[in-house]
Amino acid sequence: MRRTAAEAAETRRSILAAARASFASVGYTATGTTELVEQLDLTRGALYHHFADKADLFDAVFVQLEEELNDAVNAAALAAADDGVRASMVAGARACIEFMGASEYRQIAVADAPAVLGLERWHEVDRTIGLESMRLGLEALVRAESVDLTVTPALVTALFGALTELGLSRARGDLSVDEALTGFLTILDRIAPPG
Repeated sequence: MRRTAAEAAETRRSILAAARASFASVGYTATGTTELVEQLDLTRGALYHHFADKADLFDAVFVQLEEELNDAVNAAALAAADDGVRASMVAGARACIEFMGASEYRQIAVADAPAVLGLERWHEVDRTIGLESMRLGLEALVRAESVDLTVTPALVTALFGALTELGLSRARGDLSVDEALTGFLTILDRIAPPG
């Protein structure tokens, strides 16, 4: 029996949700595709129609998680927009650090993704999804506060990399949210001093 596009999309969403819950709770290695298809009452063919293998499924879950991280950052920044661009960037940075400290992110993105996907793919996904938000934020800050700063790809990458590393330090438990945020603000205030 042929399925409609809506049914296929729903099946894909169900597989992603179940896999994500399992990857977050027991990790990549302990997550079995047999258990997933049994849990969802699917055939193995249905799983492999949507995903080439378990690593491909994990990649899709990781991309989804990184997109949610970016959405959380943008939502927090937008919510603080009435307080100015700098406050918006700080709110976004805090949201990033908090999101990265969650146990689900820690297990999927920090513990498993580098080993399963490799560091190159990990960085590609992270950079592709979040770097543009950092660039837009810096450009808005320069315009709003008349900061004497040229926003270059190198500068955007450096600040984005700093925020990513601070978030990873939070995820590993090395820093509190406030310590990580203070680190980000120290760098931001050096390159774009408050007016």
